[in-house]
Amino acid sequence: MTRMFMYLDRFHVPNSEDLLDLTEQGHTLYRQTVFEQFKATAREAILGCVRRERDGEEQDRDLLRDSIAVFVELGNKLKKVELQIYKEDFHKALVAQTKQYYKQKSRFWLDQQTCPEYLIQAEKCVQDEEGRLASYIDKYSNDGLMTATRDEILKNHQDELLLTKKSGIDSILERTVGTEAQASREDLSRIYRLYTPVPEGNPKVAEAIKAHVCKLGMGFIEASKAAKDADAHKLITQLIDLHDRFLKIVKVQFQEEAVYHKALKEAFETFINKEYYVSALLARYANDLLKKGSKLSSSTNLENTMDHVVMLYGYIRDKDIFERDYQMYLASRLLQNLSESEQSERSMIGKLKNEAGYHWTSKLEDMFKDIQRSKELMVDFKKKYSDFACELNVSVCTTGAWPTSSIQPVKKPPDIVMVSERFTQFYLNRFSGRRLNFQMDKGKADVQVQFNAKCKKILTCSTYQMLVLLLFNNKTTWTFKEMQDATGIPKEDLQVAALSMAHPKVKVMRKAPNTKDIGDDHKFQINPKYTNPRAKIPIPTLNIKSNKPEQDDKNMEAIY
Repeated sequence: MTRMFMYLDRFHVPNSEDLLDLTEQGHTLYRQTVFEQFKATAREAILGCVRRERDGEEQDRDLLRDSIAVFVELGNKLKKVELQIYKEDFHKALVAQTKQYYKQKSRFWLDQQTCPEYLIQAEKCVQDEEGRLASYIDKYSNDGLMTATRDEILKNHQDELLLTKKSGIDSILERTVGTEAQASREDLSRIYRLYTPVPEGNPKVAEAIKAHVCKLGMGFIEASKAAKDADAHKLITQLIDLHDRFLKIVKVQFQEEAVYHKALKEAFETFINKEYYVSALLARYANDLLKKGSKLSSSTNLENTMDHVVMLYGYIRDKDIFERDYQMYLASRLLQNLSESEQSERSMIGKLKNEAGYHWTSKLEDMFKDIQRSKELMVDFKKKYSDFACELNVSVCTTGAWPTSSIQPVKKPPDIVMVSERFTQFYLNRFSGRRLNFQMDKGKADVQVQFNAKCKKILTCSTYQMLVLLLFNNKTTWTFKEMQDATGIPKEDLQVAALSMAHPKVKVMRKAPNTKDIGDDHKFQINPKYTNPRAKIPIPTLNIKSNKPEQDDKNMEAIY
């Protein structure tokens, strides 16, 4: 018939307003006489098959595809109609049926299943609908069908689903450690996959995770306060483990989605900044992490732990406390050669610079430069002067780069005076116009002590302890008042130096009377019965200074 009517289609129809070409006229007649009469029946039959397939009954997908194609193709054959027939006569009904179906089913599943079980069921439904779209439903229905499915299964029940007490998001997150960790992480990945296409889906999940992390963090802090620092590093270790655990979840399960990074950051900022002492504990933890001989530095993945320390530092709003303490600890490590590794120290400063900027970390870098210049300076000094009875190592610290503290005018023994004056002369000759002050409370010394005829040991101690020990070259017994007058060491610092060496676990000196307190008339002697299998013994400096009487008692009990 097309050939028979070809001439009319080409020449007559285009010149007539009311005539259609043969193909379009045929489809128009088919629509009027057949389609309009049976479209409702066909639609209900197709939707019935879709419903039965959702219930698990296998259907002929080829037949369904051909049946739905009638709604599509008929519109395509008619000018100015296109997909309008499919939209009006099939798509709307399909979306409405989908909403009704999953509204009933989701309510039933929620009442019968746990949150993880429901999520598995929801994912299966989403995948099934995507399979129908790929197999026989026209692609035009993709947005409407999937939106209806996700709204009824996921969006409308999100709050109820996440807040379920026994199996909701809190339960899933709690199981991310222990024997069920793998299963719970799969549940979190499933939550992310399901809620990413849902409008405002991920932000609600992120808020739930933020609340959970806040709860855990505050719990750790409250427990630490109750324990009264029984373990100095327990809180920071817990916070690092908490951060490591959830950062991995954000990176792996939530594929580094920005909203989850933001939630984790806000959670840590919330509880870390409620307690100022977290900053001090973090600086102390960083010190022990980088300190030579620390158990902490030898038992951790150093780079990874430093990353977490810097991240925790980044969450602190008032950074002055951490920065002050970190700088003081770094000064102690550099001046007393207690750093485990210079590379690790520089790596830590680099990480802090990336987080905090140049202003503060430039001081830390200047401290390293001072130490390096001091080493070079001592090489030149020892080449020029090598006739001293004692060995000297000086670290020249630039004012402004190092933590500020008052310089105590202590009285140096003659041997120390001679070598220190010689170094001062050497330094000022090289750098004219500068001023050099010796800060005796920051250094350390190796002192050889003859305890008795058979016992000679080298004690590694603070410079204040060295000044006390050198007094016994003049006489065997000194009162506390006499030691203070002879050395000029401030009273509290002298108490620390003397009691540290008289401690029952040290016993370098003997104290009479052997009491917790110390008075001006209390007497000290070198302990002639001292024994130790080691040739070189480090003498600790005990922290017994406190502004609180009850803290003094606690520290004294720890000493004796």
